[in-house]
Amino acid sequence: MAIEIIRPVPKSYQALVRLRHRLPHNHEKLKDIHGKIDRIKAGYCGETRTDRFIEEVEFPQQVKIIPDFHAKLHSKRFVQIDTLIITRSYILILEVKNIVGTIDFKNYQSQIVRTLNDETTPLGYPFIQLDRNIDGISNILRKYGLNPPIHSALVFPSNNVIIENSPKTRNIFFVKQLPLFIQRLNDLPNKLSEESFHDICEIFTNINGDFIEKSLCDRFSIDPKELKKGIICSNCGELLQQRTRRTWICIACGQADVNPIPRNIEDLFILIKPEITMNDCLHYLQVKSRHTLNNNLVKMKLPKKGVRRATVYTIK
Repeated sequence: MAIEIIRPVPKSYQALVRLRHRLPHNHEKLKDIHGKIDRIKAGYCGETRTDRFIEEVEFPQQVKIIPDFHAKLHSKRFVQIDTLIITRSYILILEVKNIVGTIDFKNYQSQIVRTLNDETTPLGYPFIQLDRNIDGISNILRKYGLNPPIHSALVFPSNNVIIENSPKTRNIFFVKQLPLFIQRLNDLPNKLSEESFHDICEIFTNINGDFIEKSLCDRFSIDPKELKKGIICSNCGELLQQRTRRTWICIACGQADVNPIPRNIEDLFILIKPEITMNDCLHYLQVKSRHTLNNNLVKMKLPKKGVRRATVYTIK
C-alpha cells in the first residue's frame, strides 16, 4: 500500500518564532533563540527527507504512521518520537539526526562527538533517547495488556555525514538504507490481531499532542515585562493597526491579518504562563475594549474557572 506522510511544522518552532517577535531587537537572549530555531528547522528538514524515503516502502494494508509523536506519561515525563510506525507485525520507533560532519560514537562514554571544520562538539547519545522512548511506549501499552514487538533505528538523512565506531548491536542507517530495513520488518509474521492493532492505533492517536511543559519566558529566564506589548504581525512581529472590525494591517510589512486577537492571546499561554486572566490580556495585548477581548475568549472555547473578573483561562 502506498502511503503519504504529512508532517506538521513543529509547534516548538512556531512558539520560538512568537517569542522572537515579542522581544526587542537587541535582547541578549535572541542569539540563543535564533540558534534553537535553526536547529529545529534543520531537524524538521531531515525528518521530511526521511519521510520521502519511508514513502518508498510497500506497506501492508494495515499501517499507521505518526510523525512527531508526543505523549505525556505523567506530570514529570514526556515521550517525543520523530516517527512512530505501527503495523500488525511490529512497532518501529525512528530517531532522526540531521547532522553533518564526522560522527564518532564514544560508546563507553554514552556520547557522540561531531567533528566539522576541525572543530569538535560533544553531542547527546541518541540511543539514550531511543531507549527511553521504547520504555515509554512499552509502559503505555502495558497498561492495556498489549505487548507487540518494538524495534528502533537511528537515521542520518544528510549526505554530508561520516559515521565512525558505531555500535554493531544497534540499527543505524543512512536514509537511503532505511526502506530496505523497513521492508524486511514488513516480512515478519503478524503478532497482533486486527482488533489489537486498531486498539493500539486508537490509543496513540488519542494521546498524541504537544504539551506546554514550561513557558518560554521561564525556559529562557526572560522577564515577561521585557516582552513587546500589543497585537503583533505573524509575519514580521511588528505592531498591527486595526482598520475595520476584523481586519488589521501591519505598519511595517503591510500584511493584512483577519482577526489576529486569538493568536495573540495564545502567545500569553506559550510565552508567559499556563493560566491567564482578562487583566493579563488587557495589559499585554493593549486592546482597549474589554468587550472585544471577552468575545474572542468566548469564541476560543478555552477551559476556565471562576466567574466574571475572577475568571482564569487555560489552553487546551
